[in-house]
Amino acid sequence: MSLSATRTALALLSILVLGPLSGCAGYRVGNTSGRDLQGVRSVYVPVVRNTSLEPNLQMTVTNAVIRRFNSDGTLEVNQNSNADSELDIVITGVNHTPIRSSTSDILITAQYQITIQATATYVNRRLGRKIFENVAVSGSTNFFTQSDIQEGERQALPLAADDLANNAVKLITEGW
Repeated sequence: MSLSATRTALALLSILVLGPLSGCAGYRVGNTSGRDLQGVRSVYVPVVRNTSLEPNLQMTVTNAVIRRFNSDGTLEVNQNSNADSELDIVITGVNHTPIRSSTSDILITAQYQITIQATATYVNRRLGRKIFENVAVSGSTNFFTQSDIQEGERQALPLAADDLANNAVKLITEGW
């Protein structure tokens, strides 16, 4: 085999091997936080503020957000003001939507959807600027009324808070 044929074969082989890999050039291994969060390792989560008419949601949502950050592992929760970033959440409303009536009486609601609505503001303290401000975020779940609607709602609120926490943390960690 001649030298030019060997070079041609080598060039063709390198194109076949490296060509498909060039489409992955923009990807990186690790967290998917984006340019605004470079160098951010910790987040401060102050107690959530509640402007809704639903009492006692502040600590339920705050604890859900902290648990979600801990299970995600992208950012370490630092409960003091020395953290690299801060996530502020304000609960703006809680809605109860009937979604299913009783099979025996259509005037009786058998299942509700409860939705916690909130706004989130995220500040990168290292850069000294807000990454996003007053972004709407919500969490919801369904519950059956059974014999006591208040008991069903009491059990459903932590699940809706977990969903809200999941959606709020995804705003930061997924970087979309």
